[in-house]
Amino acid sequence: MEFIINVIAERSVLRESLKGIIWTIFFNRLFGPITPVTNEFMNVTYPMANNLPDLDSLIDEKINKILNQITEASNQAKVKVQFLSKSANKKKSGWFGNSTYNVQDDLIVWESWLINVESLPLDQVSNGESQNVQTSIQNFVNNLTRIYDIADKYKEHIPPITSLDSAPFPYKIIIPEKKPDHNHDYHTGEEGWGTYIKKILD
Repeated sequence: MEFIINVIAERSVLRESLKGIIWTIFFNRLFGPITPVTNEFMNVTYPMANNLPDLDSLIDEKINKILNQITEASNQAKVKVQFLSKSANKKKSGWFGNSTYNVQDDLIVWESWLINVESLPLDQVSNGESQNVQTSIQNFVNNLTRIYDIADKYKEHIPPITSLDSAPFPYKIIIPEKKPDHNHDYHTGEEGWGTYIKKILD
């Protein structure tokens, strides 16, 4: 099951907007014992877990990659959050009988969140708050509401919880590689080959 979230935020607040959205998704899908805390995005409160520093670091790392993808020429990016479970009858023992070891093929995705990211330009305003910042806040509020509604409505597909871990299901945060400009690549390749031939002839 896949859900789509559209994040629209001004570049100056995009990092915190994304962090709030991704953390809210995880908060509703951790299921295990956590230490809940709250954070704020432009005075809008969102939930986090204080006892999962590795997850927090992973989220920050992925957000950095997203921001690096966004340039003046391309103001959009995508990120996908996936929750996985072990396939039935495919559990394998690892070294020393470690029954928690599973190869990649043993995991199936039971829920996916596709986050479409759009970065708005910085507004040049002398006083007051920019329109793009206001748009960012409203988009954030709408997305929080949507995530809570989805988490409350769609529960039947959640696999049985068999672990007391804070995150009983494996998860992934995936940033798809942007498709290259094939025309540009072809031109560059052709020019490089021609230069190489010219050097041989010279």
